[in-house]
Amino acid sequence: MIKFLATTTGTFTVTVGFLYYLIQNSNFLPLDINGDMQVMNVVVLFFLLYIALLCISMLIIFGVRTIFFKQIEVEKNIQLSIKYGLLLSFGILIVYLLHFFHILNFIWGIAILIVVILSLFVI
Repeated sequence: MIKFLATTTGTFTVTVGFLYYLIQNSNFLPLDINGDMQVMNVVVLFFLLYIALLCISMLIIFGVRTIFFKQIEVEKNIQLSIKYGLLLSFGILIVYLLHFFHILNFIWGIAILIVVILSLFVI
């Protein structure tokens, strides 16, 4: 349990620190001088956002599962928190990508994501 928490917290801290550095850097822009999109900068930004979102969602899910499901063993809680964290962060990343490319509004995307997640539990 300590390895999971330390690794996840460390990864989150390093990722957020590196994102902060890149955002403060004036050379890290999504568009170049001609107005063309710099794909490498956008991919790096989304990858780091995904890693940060994955770590925070795993920590939150693990904390909630530890509080409410004390009778389940720790390894099972870690496995389920990783599984649910991956699914949740992947869904939020897709919603953010759709919002970034002006395909879908962020609020509508989150609402659709919540409906999809709830329908997975019902069906």
